[in-house]
Amino acid sequence: MPTDKQAEHETAREATDRLALVLEDAGFDVGQDFPGLHDAIDRRGTVVVRLGDVTPSVADQLAELLSGARP
Repeated sequence: MPTDKQAEHETAREATDRLALVLEDAGFDVGQDFPGLHDAIDRRGTVVVRLGDVTPSVADQLAELLSGARP
């Protein structure tokens, strides 16, 4: 039986995969534009999804998408 942390980690992995697919569908090249996208456990032991460093142009494109200005 999986522990709570294992279940949380699996949830983070699934969320990372879903996010990558949505970003790809929106026209991003995830491998290029979000090379640091991955699930992880932070220093406090919290399961997280890391987006990583992105260029300013990618950040602008993502902001446009999230604000609804970009189809």
